[in-house]
Amino acid sequence: MKESKKEPGLARTALVLGGAGTLLAAYIVIGFFVAKWLRNLMDGPASWLAIGTIAGLILGVVNVALLIKNFLGEQNG
Repeated sequence: MKESKKEPGLARTALVLGGAGTLLAAYIVIGFFVAKWLRNLMDGPASWLAIGTIAGLILGVVNVALLIKNFLGEQNG
């Protein structure tokens, strides 16, 4: 009998890494537009755009790190 592979294939690895980049970009864009919406809603300063974009970047990096950690944890068994 053949033993099933526990390791994900090359295609799945490429999809996870590509998805991680897309996820990071999405968080940055969402952070920018939420900050822009809040700035227009509350007549805030222009620095809110930078704060929102950086907050999106930080949340995106945390989420990508958790995604990769979970993906590598699957490989270890």
